[in-house]
Amino acid sequence: MTQSSPLTPASRLLHQLEDGAQRLTGQVLTGLGLQTPAPATPAPITPKTGQDWERDFTVTSGTLTMNLHLRRTRGGGLDGYYTVRNKGKTRSQRWPVAGQLLRDDSFTLHGTQNGATFSGSLRGGIPQVSEFHNRSFQLQNLRFRRLPSAAVVQAAAGTGATTTPTTTPTGAAAAGARSASSPLPNLPALREPGFLPRLRQVATAINTTPEIVLGFLTLESTLDPTSNKNNTRQYKGLGQIGDAARVDINRFIKSHGLALKTLQTTSELTGLTATQQLDYIEIHLKIHMKQVDVENKAAGKTSSLEQVYMAHLGGSARYAQKDVWVTSDSAAYHQNPMDADQDGQNTPTEAADTVRGKFTATFRANLDARSRHLRPTKRKFDGTVQLFYVYDPKYDNGYPLFSLGDAAPSVTPTPAVAGGASGATEHEPANAPDALDHLMKFTSETPEYTVAQVRIARQVIQIQPASARAELYLLLQEKTPHHSQRNNLSLGRAADGDKPGGRIGNVMCNLTSAAMVLEQLGIENPDPEHFPQFEDYLEDLRRKFVDAKYQELIKSGLSAKMARKGSYDRFHRTTQEGWGKVLDLMGTQHTNVQTSPDRAYWETKIKPHLAAGEAVMMSIYGHIVRLQGMDEEGLIVDDPYGRSKLLKTDNLKPEDRYGMYKHQANVSGNNTVWSWKSVAEHPMLWLAVVKKR
Repeated sequence: MTQSSPLTPASRLLHQLEDGAQRLTGQVLTGLGLQTPAPATPAPITPKTGQDWERDFTVTSGTLTMNLHLRRTRGGGLDGYYTVRNKGKTRSQRWPVAGQLLRDDSFTLHGTQNGATFSGSLRGGIPQVSEFHNRSFQLQNLRFRRLPSAAVVQAAAGTGATTTPTTTPTGAAAAGARSASSPLPNLPALREPGFLPRLRQVATAINTTPEIVLGFLTLESTLDPTSNKNNTRQYKGLGQIGDAARVDINRFIKSHGLALKTLQTTSELTGLTATQQLDYIEIHLKIHMKQVDVENKAAGKTSSLEQVYMAHLGGSARYAQKDVWVTSDSAAYHQNPMDADQDGQNTPTEAADTVRGKFTATFRANLDARSRHLRPTKRKFDGTVQLFYVYDPKYDNGYPLFSLGDAAPSVTPTPAVAGGASGATEHEPANAPDALDHLMKFTSETPEYTVAQVRIARQVIQIQPASARAELYLLLQEKTPHHSQRNNLSLGRAADGDKPGGRIGNVMCNLTSAAMVLEQLGIENPDPEHFPQFEDYLEDLRRKFVDAKYQELIKSGLSAKMARKGSYDRFHRTTQEGWGKVLDLMGTQHTNVQTSPDRAYWETKIKPHLAAGEAVMMSIYGHIVRLQGMDEEGLIVDDPYGRSKLLKTDNLKPEDRYGMYKHQANVSGNNTVWSWKSVAEHPMLWLAVVKKR
């Protein structure tokens, strides 16, 4: 952290004069009746406790850009620094600040050097500043946004140089903990001024990051738009487009009436610039994303490297959810030496690892966290020694994490080396990873894991000392993916009492919460190709079970009415036997546990289940959620419908007790906090602890 500098005698005298002038002005105004005396000091408000974190935020107001680096302690303490830069200026001074976060999420920061004051709210971990002022100017209603962990403040003085890592750690592990936006290697596409801006547009069009698109194009052609120009291979250009892809692209151009030249042969691509070829690559990706990009965007996440590369290489992004892409009896297997474990199968992950390995070798930086652990290994393939990239969690290549940042990095004549850019100056530190992120070898805080990462994390936790597991499991509870029931794709049917053909996501809090519970246990969606959302798969699984159960009861001699009671009614998704049967079919077992309005009961009886890595779902009156954890404020839940607030249900008539809560459907229910007061006033219907069999 930047330390505050001691005041000079002149500065100290100036402070004293300003304070004296303010006191004198107040006394005069009070004497004239124009200002009431200052009220008595209010009773102290309890600080808000919680998890340590360190984050970066930014906001633009007119011509000013303010960056705020903030560190929160478990006791609610806040400190850090801010910078303010006027448009056209390249440098700004860091001004230290310190303050306190209170139970109602309000906070105040005071500058230790220039009299600055921030006042506002830190709800959700994002500063919303109602008023800021220092001795130079005043701003109001500042809504900060959080910078990604790899973001840095460009502060080089008009040189176009990019920033270097925050610190200069030593050793491979330390190098891996940095993020870099280092100068790019001197590859043909990167010398075109319009290439990176157009690359960003392509990435946005398929809901992914520009780094991922840059990564797979590096593998395909080493960013050379003339690749394979002078040989007989059909695969040409920046993306190594073949004849089948050319036909698909031409059909798309014609059907959409695009003002783009169709390709008679793939050789025509090599006569175009890399920037021009991105038009065709974008079309090819759009065709073969198979709506996966749309589904990811609806779920609030970007398309992964595996999905994007399978769209380009395999013809469908949905291959990314399969265990195997091609096998040794396929021509594609022999055309793409990617089988790192030599088991006769190319998996989507092995294909993506080939992209990662090539990128690291070319850019001297890692495309993502997994890249760090890919060991280059030479093995024989089809009679020829080939280079493969084998995943080894104990191996660390020591390179920094790559990021293009907000602006195009400069191009240098030699490949970038870790620690590279000269002339770089100030930059912001990355978010500090917590204990679980450290074990996972993540270089920055990771608020939400993928299901695959959850599964790996559980394996990592299990081999830790028993004394350390509880804290790690509680952290993992926080990082489990949140699901929204409002975008579920399941359609109703009469057999279940729903409106036939209508969307039923609004009544699927049960199976949506079940999906979150299963993912917390590391169990993922078995069929994402047909059911992109896990809860829709669970509903289909339930339907298949009750349909079969109904037929079984009919064959046993029961009447249609009794058979229905024993199947559709008994195992409806809203009943404990219904969602319970689904959990059972997914390989888990659940136990109902008593609930209580008493906070001590939750902390002594329920929290140990969470600390043991078990998953918990529970019901308030008329709704079901996943319990994530608890803190000084109350219970923390993942609400599938939206941000919720419990209402008082004590001393009401039985017919009025149902559904006594409020929802903000337009606000994510992730990390919803129910205060201990509201928990005491709103008895829970049931709570189920779920674990693997």
